[in-house]
Amino acid sequence: MIAQTPWIERTFRFDFPVGLFPVIFSRLEGSLFRLQRLLLDADDVFCSNRTTGWSVKEHVGHLYDMEELWWKRLQDFRDRKAVLSAADMANAKTESAFHNRKSLDQLLQQFIAERQRMLETIYGFNMHDLEQVSQHPRLGQPMRLVDSLFFVAEHDDHHITRVSTILRKTG
Repeated sequence: MIAQTPWIERTFRFDFPVGLFPVIFSRLEGSLFRLQRLLLDADDVFCSNRTTGWSVKEHVGHLYDMEELWWKRLQDFRDRKAVLSAADMANAKTESAFHNRKSLDQLLQQFIAERQRMLETIYGFNMHDLEQVSQHPRLGQPMRLVDSLFFVAEHDDHHITRVSTILRKTG
C-alpha cells in the first residue's frame, strides 16, 4: 500500500466552481456515515491503542476537536476578516483531551452532534456567502468559503483514511 501523504505536506488548488457546493456538502455529511460504518464492529479497547501515531479514538476525537476551528473560520468569513483563524499545528487540544479514556460511541456522538450543527448552518448558504474570500494562514493563499468547506472535507477524508488503515491492520 502506498504511504499516505502527511496532512501538513498537502497542497490545494481552489479553482472549482461554487456550484460544487452540493457535492462538498454531501462529503461533509458523508463523513458521519463513513465513520459510523467503520466503527460499527470496532473493538473499543483496540481503538485506544497508540502504536504509530494516534489511535483510532484520537483520530475520531481530533475530528470533533477541529469543529471548533471550522466554526471560527466560518465566523471569520462572515466578519470578512482578511486572514482566517490559524490552526494549532501542535494539536494541543487533541493531545490533552484524553480521548482514549472515552468510548468510541461517545467520541462519535460528539462529532456527529457538532457536524450536524454545522451542516444545518451551511445548508442554506447562497452564492454570495460561498464566494467570500479570506487568506488561509498556513497555506498562504486566498480561499473562498466554499474552498474552506472543501478543505474540511479533505481533512475529514485524511483522518477517516487513517482510521480505516489502522482497523484494516487488525483484520
